[in-house]
Parts: sequence; structure tokens; C-alpha cells
Amino acid sequence: MKNLKDLENKIVLAPMAGITDAEFCKKFSNFGIVCIGAYNLDSETLKASFEIEKRGRKEFNIPLDEFSKYIENEIKEIKKSSNSENSLVSTNIRFKDLELGSNLHLVDNLKSVIENSDIIEFNCHCRQPEITKLGLGQELITKKEIKKLIKILEFIQKINVKKIPLFIKIRANYISSKELIDNFNESKIVDYIDGIHIDCFNPGHNYPDLEYLKELRQKFPELIIIGNNSVKSEADAKKMLEYCDFVSVARCVLANNMEWIEKFNNKIKN
Repeated sequence: MKNLKDLENKIVLAPMAGITDAEFCKKFSNFGIVCIGAYNLDSETLKASFEIEKRGRKEFNIPLDEFSKYIENEIKEIKKSSNSENSLVSTNIRFKDLELGSNLHLVDNLKSVIENSDIIEFNCHCRQPEITKLGLGQELITKKEIKKLIKILEFIQKINVKKIPLFIKIRANYISSKELIDNFNESKIVDYIDGIHIDCFNPGHNYPDLEYLKELRQKFPELIIIGNNSVKSEADAKKMLEYCDFVSVARCVLANNMEWIEKFNNKIKN
């Protein structure tokens, strides 16, 4: 695969729980990368996801023994669509249990993700309590759980014989930028990942925390960074792209506020 930074289309479709599957993604031709998922690859996250669904939140709850075929078919559907055939597919996943004896489907399901995707994205972003109480989601970037994240990334690396890019998706301001950077430096996380997809969550404000993003960019210039949160216009995208390589969108897609994306893409290409 060519260097991701060379992609002309800088707009990414962000993963949305229970929404971004093949049927949804292949409607659009505006994205350099489409992110599908998040998907559960082990019994603990699948059980938690069913609990989340009971509260009325959409989730992708695919039986583990059916997941390999499911993900293969989903990505094929995206790739063969005339709208999305030129988009790279990033698959957002989560799992906890590395004890293979108690989780027989994990390796096969992870291999299917790797064999069919262009990018793997491990979910360190979810804030749903059913996931965070497992020490997953946004907990994985904390000092308490960062070692668990490194073990997970090492596990993915061993399976990832194709060496497709490995990203993590994180949420800003769950911990401070200083704590995040310190945790990443101490764990040497850059040895395990190719990029970061960051939700620039800015508590109490309706605009992204670009200062947090800027600090991340300055400290980890070698990583590919996708910025996310409150990108609703060409002006928003331009501001965020000062500190990242791509920007991802979600709510503006659901609101059908997309005319600006095509115009923005055309300006970059020309």
C-alpha cells in the first residue's frame, strides 16, 4: 500500500456504533477512508455490547462464530460498490481476552479483519460503562491500563503478517494531554502503531480541542493522525488539518451536511 499520507482525499468517515457497516458506507463517494465498526472479537466485549444494546444504543453484535465470514462479506460489499470502491477500509475492533483457550474465535476473526481490511483501528475511545469496567475503551490510555493496551497491540502485531497499518482511536480530555503523552512515551507506543485517530472532545464546548491535537502532533510527528470532532464545514476541516493528516466526520453525515466535502476534495485535487 502506498503511504497513507499520500492520499489526496483527506476526509474520513468515522466509525459509528451500529451504523457504519457496508450498507451505510457504500452510499458515499466522498471519503478517502471509511471506518466500519466497532466490532467485538471476544466474548467479554460481545456480552458488554449486548448490555449496551439493552439500553437502546445501537451496536454491532455479530456472533463470534459468524464474524469471519461477516467481515469478509462486508468489506467486499464496500469495495465492489461504485461509490466506495476507491475508499480504503479501516475496521475498528475491540477485545480483551488474550487467553486463546477461552476464546477460540479470536485469532480467526482477527485474521479475517487483517486479510480484508486496509487498516486496523483498535478502539481506545468507547466511554460506555459496560466497556470501561472491563478496563477497555478510553481506560486503555490511562497509566493503570496502558500496559494492557501494549499487550493487545503486541498480540495484533504477531497476527498482522500483512503489516497493514495499525491505528488506535482515542478520546481527548479523558486524561490531560501531558498524562497521555507521558503514558505513550513510557510505554513506547510508537513502536506498535502507525497512527492515531483522535476525537478532539472538548468538555463544555461545541468545538474541538485543537490545542490537545496540536500537542499530540508535535510530540509524535512520525505517526499518521486523523482528527475528529465537530467538523461541519470546509473551514472546520482546514483548521483541524493544520495539526493532522486527515479529518473524520460523523454527525454531519447523519445530518446530510455533505456538500462541502465534495467541494473541499475538489479544491485539494486541483
